[in-house]
Amino acid sequence: MITYLHQNFIIQAIESVLMQQTNFEFEFIIADDCSKDQTVQHIERVLKNHEKSEVIKLISHSENKGMYDNFMFALEQCQGTYIALCEGDDYWTDPLKLQKQVDFLEANADFEVCFTNINIVNKDNHIVKEQLIPSERKNIYEQKDLPIWAPTLTRVFRNRNFQNVLPNVPGLDTVMLLYQSNFGKIKCLDEITGSYRLHEGGVFSSKSKIKKIEAMLLTMFGSLKLIDRKLYLKYYAMIFKKLLALKIHDVKRFRWFRKLWTKNYRQSFKKLRFSEHIKIWVAFSIISMPFILKHKKTNQFFNKVLNKLLVY
Repeated sequence: MITYLHQNFIIQAIESVLMQQTNFEFEFIIADDCSKDQTVQHIERVLKNHEKSEVIKLISHSENKGMYDNFMFALEQCQGTYIALCEGDDYWTDPLKLQKQVDFLEANADFEVCFTNINIVNKDNHIVKEQLIPSERKNIYEQKDLPIWAPTLTRVFRNRNFQNVLPNVPGLDTVMLLYQSNFGKIKCLDEITGSYRLHEGGVFSSKSKIKKIEAMLLTMFGSLKLIDRKLYLKYYAMIFKKLLALKIHDVKRFRWFRKLWTKNYRQSFKKLRFSEHIKIWVAFSIISMPFILKHKKTNQFFNKVLNKLLVY
């Protein structure tokens, strides 16, 4: 559990982990990133008073490391066979969550990650969306199916060496799942076992529309370093569509990210076939046309063109 400025939520998050009923032992790593509020004091209160507090290992950094470095630090502290994630502003709702997911991974050696469905709640714990993932969605995934929405707070996965392999991008959970898909399949259990919290301090939920597009683009650039070569065109299609969306909102930022794309493209140049280069440059020419696509239908048309050219 990584945490930063979560004084209003941290106790509920901790108690949701400590209520887990398992037939195995687990350790509980909490890494606080130098919170300036009462987060650490609340954690220390739990350490003093909770009957299961002996499983908790609290690390409170004296200087702010940032989310990426704090997360990587926390992963490195984990000694168990499996790792489960839950940030300090989210919480689990099923006391058998860990047991169910570990049982699945123990019985299925060809699976690397197991996650579940969630509710979305507001800062007051009121549900704003029930069952985030539709029941009809498939429940077994491989790298070719990614990216997918797999709630970070419900993930349980095999403990591997993650140091120096995960790029520092906004969508760290996205690139982590990509890396893990190199080792095995990903399973979604169709059960609600946790709640994701929307609030003003949320890392992603509080970002503006443009910032969200930019975060997705940076994440996709990082993804290119982890995916199989066969998936390059699919990811370039996603990148071009996000660039198109950014162009509608902010041409100046579009041009900056277009230059960044060119840099990333050069890094993968030798891995692509000549025919793939042609398709990519046709797509690049389309999004670089000197007009701004303000109309929704026009934008949808060009997205279909990009899909036809690079994906289907």
